Amino acid sequence: MNEFETRAWRAWGKDRTYVVDSGTGVQVGYRDNVSGALVPTDPTTARVLARWAELAGAGVAFPEQRSERRSPVPTVGEVAVTAAPVDEVAVAAPPVDDVVATAAPFVDEDLSFHRPGQAARARAVAELDARRASVGRFRTWLGRLVDARTDERAWRIGADAEESIGAELERLVPHGWRVLHAVPVGTGDSDIDHVLIGPPGVFTVNSKHHPGANVWVVSKQIRVKNQPVPYLRNSRHEAARAAKLLTAVVGFPVAATSVLVFRLGSGSLTIREHPGDVLVYRATKAFAPLRGLPPVLTPGQVDAVYEAARRRSTWQPRAGGARPKGPRD
Repeated sequence: MNEFETRAWRAWGKDRTYVVDSGTGVQVGYRDNVSGALVPTDPTTARVLARWAELAGAGVAFPEQRSERRSPVPTVGEVAVTAAPVDEVAVAAPPVDDVVATAAPFVDEDLSFHRPGQAARARAVAELDARRASVGRFRTWLGRLVDARTDERAWRIGADAEESIGAELERLVPHGWRVLHAVPVGTGDSDIDHVLIGPPGVFTVNSKHHPGANVWVVSKQIRVKNQPVPYLRNSRHEAARAAKLLTAVVGFPVAATSVLVFRLGSGSLTIREHPGDVLVYRATKAFAPLRGLPPVLTPGQVDAVYEAARRRSTWQPRAGGARPKGPRD
């Protein structure tokens, strides 16, 4: 397996090569092909990026990362969106032992390059490394062999669910929808699994993986294996926060609807009473009902909301400095 994937990007007089760690799906930074400078996503990825530069300088070829919808374009407002990280650190090039960090201009990150489950997968890898350091490689391997319930397992299973559900949601794209994955929000480690923007409006999607479980839904509660879970409350909070953040940027009121999508395998989903403001689907049956919802946004409004939603600074304004101005400013 190749250690890295790359993606070429040229726009507005800039020429860059973005680098993704194939093992985790995490973007580690980019090389400015004009100046030769390396710009890691954050200081922790500087050495990984330098490793790529060292291999590339030695003539190692890496596969090109492809995406059907993701060519960066100028956005509404004063900050151009690129696939670059929020807090960039420019470093001098290749030698791994000579990486020197200096401040670089703020460039907003284009979240449309995020993969489904990207944040959860990176967290699973970090938990795996931490467990190996704590109990050793053999005990870690043995734990995975017997499917021990560890933090790494929880994050890994969550990433698997996000990836499969994300692929199902991508089927909406040819029908005028925009889909974002692993959208970071707030000041902590929280993220929204998927954000859908289409003619029927904006939807925040929470992916859940309960293989073989029986899920029971009423208006005020969801039970998994007959145990109550806070999924409705959490989903409503997620949608309300998304609506508030998007409205602050686009210049017109944006409503968001929460969606719960379950990957159940041989399990069952029984909806005795609909929760009303939360849509609940099985992963294999989410596409058709979502596509069939009545339109409430014009194509222009869909584009405007998407341009705001794809910016990291919309969801984490403090991380990106001052929030870009919207039409009302």
